[in-house]
Amino acid sequence: MKSYLKFGVVICVMAFSISAFAGSVSQFSYDTGLTGVSNSTLQAAFTYNTNTDTFTKETLTFSGGIFNGVQVTITQPQHGDTFTFDKTVDGDLIAYTIVFNPLTGAYDAYGSISKGRSEGYFQHDTQQTPEGGTPLTYLAASGLALFAGILLAGKQRRQPAEN
Repeated sequence: MKSYLKFGVVICVMAFSISAFAGSVSQFSYDTGLTGVSNSTLQAAFTYNTNTDTFTKETLTFSGGIFNGVQVTITQPQHGDTFTFDKTVDGDLIAYTIVFNPLTGAYDAYGSISKGRSEGYFQHDTQQTPEGGTPLTYLAASGLALFAGILLAGKQRRQPAEN
């Protein structure tokens, strides 16, 4: 194979790889229901900076049921891949944890809210297997990398064994 073709394949693989890790600040949001209490939901959002491995802003808004209108915004930065919050806000005890994987952008967020004898639990999980929801660009880059490896390896011929 000509050297300029090998060089072109390597450049294409690098270009696909670089585009996969271009962003540094990512914003995530999700909605989920609460278990343990009826007619209550949670809207949540958080911001994560992959350059500094820092959670910078988290917002929880509860609607419906006994927790209707409870809202908390956390602006105290936390470093690392795990965020934790456990405080009483206006008489409601809120426990919240986010476990984030900066390589894949997947996260697991879970927690609870309680007031008196009422307690609600929530969980939102995006930890997926790559086959479950991989964007087409990642699949194309993977296929291109495999194809490039096959082409660069070339065809190796075996010599017959000597007895």
